[in-house]
Amino acid sequence: MKPLITPEMAVAFGLVMSRMVGMFLGFPVLNTALIPLNVRVMLVVAFSFFFISMQDITVSTENFSVISYTMLILRELLIGFLLGLIVNIFISAFSYAAELISYFMGFTIANVFDPTFGQISVLDRFFILLFYLLFFITGAYQMVLGGIIMSFKILPVGTLSFNFDTLFYVLKESPYIFYFAFKIAFPFVLILFMINVALALINRLIPQINVFIVGLPLQIFVGLAALAIGASFILYFSVSVINHFAESYLKAIGIMGK
Repeated sequence: MKPLITPEMAVAFGLVMSRMVGMFLGFPVLNTALIPLNVRVMLVVAFSFFFISMQDITVSTENFSVISYTMLILRELLIGFLLGLIVNIFISAFSYAAELISYFMGFTIANVFDPTFGQISVLDRFFILLFYLLFFITGAYQMVLGGIIMSFKILPVGTLSFNFDTLFYVLKESPYIFYFAFKIAFPFVLILFMINVALALINRLIPQINVFIVGLPLQIFVGLAALAIGASFILYFSVSVINHFAESYLKAIGIMGK
């Protein structure tokens, strides 16, 4: 009688699950307390079953050893982690943009502890949730799922081949954290900087006015008003960031397979 689970299937499932574990470790929304641990484990197992059944992945166990299997697991973990890390680069741009705006608004003195994201400002949490919202609205999550499927074709499990140029590509993409952050935050930072300059001139010209008491509420009011008026601007550049992320994600998979 033919067994339902062969050693080849068990080994292939372990390798596919290793890639998914690496993906979950690097993916920003999936490695936080926002999703409970038991749900994350179930998602890893479910995605692994889905991909292995859809791709019909099998691995030959001839001349197999513990050392070679360990090396294959490390390779799959690295591939999955790099794919998740690319997403993390672009969400960090949103987070840094929020920190810049919060600094000029004076919100950095009112940081909150979020068990999901740690010690962050109020705007930081808003921008992170905005990224997640656009990530699903724009269909970028379909790119991620399609990229994982494509990665199993370009980088089949059971081989030790890996292009380390992918590491240099990820390092090359890292400066985009600052580029996109300044691009999103620049109009609001400029407005708040001009308010600061005006308050400094008032303090020099009319020292009787307590600028600190007047300035902090004014900065918060102007900052919130600018964010409300420039909401469409934020969405416009956020969508461009998401589009660039999709291109970088697929390009990184292509580099891995060279």
